[in-house]
Amino acid sequence: MSIDPGPARRALRATCAHAVVAVMSASCGGVDGRVERGADAPAPSEISTQAARDGALADGGVERLQNAAGGAQEGRAFLSDVLRPLPSSVPVRVCSVELPLCVHAPAGAAWSGVREMLAALEDAQRVYDTLGLPRPRDDEGRGGGPEYDVYLSADVVPLSPRPGQDLPALALGYDSASSFALVALPRAAVGGGCWVGADMAYALGHAIGVRADGGVAAGELSMLASHLASIAAPCPIAELPAVATFQRTPERSLMGGSAGGRDGSMLFGRYLDDVYGTGVPGRVLLGLLSIAWQQTPVGSLHFRNEPDMFDALRFSLQARDRNLDGVLLDFAVARAFVGGRSDGLHLSDVAWLGEAGRIRLDWSIPFASLPRRLAPLRPIEPTGATYVWLDLATVGDADEVTVVADWETTALFRWAVVRVDRAGAEAGRVEFGGVYGETRAQRTVIGLSGLSGLLVVGVNLGGDDRSQPFDPEHPTSARGCTVWFAR
Repeated sequence: MSIDPGPARRALRATCAHAVVAVMSASCGGVDGRVERGADAPAPSEISTQAARDGALADGGVERLQNAAGGAQEGRAFLSDVLRPLPSSVPVRVCSVELPLCVHAPAGAAWSGVREMLAALEDAQRVYDTLGLPRPRDDEGRGGGPEYDVYLSADVVPLSPRPGQDLPALALGYDSASSFALVALPRAAVGGGCWVGADMAYALGHAIGVRADGGVAAGELSMLASHLASIAAPCPIAELPAVATFQRTPERSLMGGSAGGRDGSMLFGRYLDDVYGTGVPGRVLLGLLSIAWQQTPVGSLHFRNEPDMFDALRFSLQARDRNLDGVLLDFAVARAFVGGRSDGLHLSDVAWLGEAGRIRLDWSIPFASLPRRLAPLRPIEPTGATYVWLDLATVGDADEVTVVADWETTALFRWAVVRVDRAGAEAGRVEFGGVYGETRAQRTVIGLSGLSGLLVVGVNLGGDDRSQPFDPEHPTSARGCTVWFAR
């Protein structure tokens, strides 16, 4: 049975769609053909009133987004694998007097620790309120009242909260759900450890996400919650390992995260805020989820996650005469200038990540060794990237180099050759590839003097069938590639 969301919801969705558009508008071997492989790497309220006032998409925009999403794709399981504890196991219930928030704890829990957890939850909610983000959906008394509930559990460890969600509210006509979370039980007063605030902010970020889109994919939800938590409660011990893992495995999909785990893909949320935002962090990602809502048919075992966040991003970019391919490649280049390699020209506030933020290079070779044909150790998943560094310290009098990229069929790759000066900053780039039906692209770069090196970046854009846009939450289409350098 299909439920019509009604004119009010359709109007809200159109308004939210324009809010995102308005936010975004502000701003491979030697000559013999042998292939060399890289060394192994270490395992690795809806949109606010202010945003709504930004305008509305042209009539029919919502329907065009729905049509552009293609066929239904199976998403997360309809039933959450995290369940609310029995009330008898958490008899202590402490609620905020100002905000709709409650913390539940087992008998005998340290009172000072429980109070500190509630205070951290309140702090995170106040930050999100200040940013104009919607609050978690009313859970209809499942936790003893309408408040958002956090359950303290001895089975959960710090920095690994376990968010869950209730069954979607069926009467709304779109997938939206209330949420809760299991968080580590403090043994005593925490004493200012940043993990408390980080876990509470992550849990609330998850709740905000499933309110906007109950069927959102786990990777998208992890990205959103991690990004919001880094804004509301910065915590180096949470963010450094997540970013380090993300940067060590650039070949993986941006949607590879799982609910509850910090995900370095929060850097993509940072990128969207920096490039397309209007100064309110977190609003671009949440806006994309808000216009990508859908309704899962009654009786389904999994959510119907179409359209998804990337469909919404693609649609919003098209409305501004831009494309998703360019955004993914631009972000892949920006990832190379994080942490110790930050040049201050790409992502904001990432130099502090230090060595944890450095991208793993598949290859780093001297100019004197050319010609060379190189291949990454692992195939590249959709939205994943590969990086090859050509050191120009031995360039001598040579002033040009030809780069030839090849990749497997049924995939679409786009490439950039980034000029890096001797201060480590980008001095320009050349982009090529990204042509449907092609599996080879090449470009000759002229003018090598004064450069430290060339960074070749390739991104897997998914399948090359225009009628079936790729779905990055299903990273099953990893494809291999090679890069050939010739003087």
